Amino acid sequence: MLNGQPPSQYRKNGVAVAPATPVEDYLVFLREQLAAIYRSARKVRPWLLWELHNPWSRSASVADSWKFLELCQSKALLSLITPFIGEDIILFDSQFSPDLGEAGKPSLQNDRLRCPAEPLRGLVVRIPFAGPANHGAKFICKADQSKSQTVEYGIGSIVCHNMDLDYQVIAEPGCTQQPFEYVIRYFPATSLYLRDPTAKPHIQLTERLPLLNYAQMPLWLVQGEDKAGNDFATGFQPKAGRWISRPDPPVPAASG
Repeated sequence: MLNGQPPSQYRKNGVAVAPATPVEDYLVFLREQLAAIYRSARKVRPWLLWELHNPWSRSASVADSWKFLELCQSKALLSLITPFIGEDIILFDSQFSPDLGEAGKPSLQNDRLRCPAEPLRGLVVRIPFAGPANHGAKFICKADQSKSQTVEYGIGSIVCHNMDLDYQVIAEPGCTQQPFEYVIRYFPATSLYLRDPTAKPHIQLTERLPLLNYAQMPLWLVQGEDKAGNDFATGFQPKAGRWISRPDPPVPAASG
């Protein structure tokens, strides 16, 4: 259960808060990684904050992607989210949140497009790790035609919500202006991830996030079995290593 809420109540509200116990040992790591990324360049480009768990991503040039991946597939975290997404879980996306100037947009948004899988049953896990302990953020959301609800969260808590939930993040006074949370996205392995770049979700995604190619994003089956025939080969295409050496000398032509 998340914060004592049964799965049925979570499905109704679309959001729940839990203690950050499963990820406590990673909070210092997250702060260190964010600092390392900001030290790596005069201006932090968006792609350095995306696909942090992917060792073949552009962010892997400055981030410890293997440890991010360890966090995303840790047994403690997966045990926490299993009641809400099911036993069969696929990891496909993670990022540091945008700065609070972008996160605090006045209108509600959602992550529907960021999970091009059918049927859409994804889960977003938000892990705050930066800012004063007594300052955090407000997560304002609205499920279907219900009234808006507000969830306060900060260091020491985790927010989980449906991929299609309309939400808005608002910073509390005193919270850092840099990214303050690590966001992980999963979907159940009973859904099929769309690989066709001409599919409508990918066309819309390209318009919204032109620097990310979700059609080529690699998938990790982090728990259970794949029951939808997903493609786990795409995205794992590092260039093959080869020795750099002088070419062999030409073979002398036979005399006579």
